[in-house]
This record gives sequence, structure tokens and C-alpha cells, in this order.
Amino acid sequence: MHTKSSLISDLRAMGVLSTDAILVHSSMKSIGEVEGGADTVLDAFMEYFADGLFMMPTHTWNN
Repeated sequence: MHTKSSLISDLRAMGVLSTDAILVHSSMKSIGEVEGGADTVLDAFMEYFADGLFMMPTHTWNN
């Protein structure tokens, strides 16, 4: 199960810098089980990229 700290560790292991600009488009199903769900994923990204640029597309259910 992923946690906030494991998600941040995974970003570091992939060589993603906290000052990078990153666009994330994914589904929760593809991430796997996360303690705390989507809120934890967003918290991890927001914390890690506090000095970078974190972007996510948003869509309505009918797009």
C-alpha cells in the first residue's frame, strides 16, 4: 500500500526534482491502493512540488 512518504520516495527514485515542472494525468486505479486515497496522492504531490510547478488537467464527467 502506498503512503504519502512512499509516493514522495518514488518521485525521488525516478529522478524527479522537487523544483521541476510536471504535468500529471493518471487514474487512481492505475496508482494502486493508497492509504488515505486521492487526498494522500494530492498531498504528496503538493508537498513535494512546493518549489516547483505541479499541474493536473481537470475534466467534467461528460467530457
